[in-house]
Amino acid sequence: MSRSLLKPALFFDFDNTLTHGDVLDELIERYSPNEAWRDWENAWAKGDLPARECLRLQVENMRVSRARLLGDVARVRIDPSFAEIVDWARRHRVELQIVSDSFLPLIRQILQANGIAGIPVLANRLEFAPPDRLLPSFPYYDPACTCSANAKARHLAPYSDQRIIFAGDGHSDLDAALAADVVFAKARLANELDARGVAFYPFDNLEPVLAFLEGVALAVGEVRNLAAN
Repeated sequence: MSRSLLKPALFFDFDNTLTHGDVLDELIERYSPNEAWRDWENAWAKGDLPARECLRLQVENMRVSRARLLGDVARVRIDPSFAEIVDWARRHRVELQIVSDSFLPLIRQILQANGIAGIPVLANRLEFAPPDRLLPSFPYYDPACTCSANAKARHLAPYSDQRIIFAGDGHSDLDAALAADVVFAKARLANELDARGVAFYPFDNLEPVLAFLEGVALAVGEVRNLAAN
């Protein structure tokens, strides 16, 4: 069977994929008491610092209370097409997961504030030490994947018998994009895939992803109808 007719499995990055802009980067800049975070970011961008170490240093350097941080992110709005994609996935009994280099409490708070529940989220962990310290941890880190603190391709591996559809925007999404069957990419991820000659669908918002999924459902339905006749 052609992989295009396999049941899809959906994976989405979070920051700047489901949201407008990189929420975590904005928080790091807002709540860092000094400019050290920029040096770590530049070192990571040049490949001199693994993603996990960069994030650990940046987040441990922040100074913000749990209440203020979660109250801040509760104002973040998600691309409105994502709720329709979630509905589509539930109607068609298709698995949908968020895989992110951000942190679970932040993502959960944003999803809840946008009325979205029940979505599996595979992200880094974050604990709070009053009054204003943050304690990050990285349960999905793989030292072989230095571009990301969360080895996203590992989350896709169990779905090799399905058509894996992935949407992302950054360097930390590269391993997942290379492991997927269909990729929606923008920003740095689009540039990196283009440089490698890897096919992808460009996107600015999630409307093209929703349109693609509706087309997938129509095509599979037509094949099943032909087989039944």
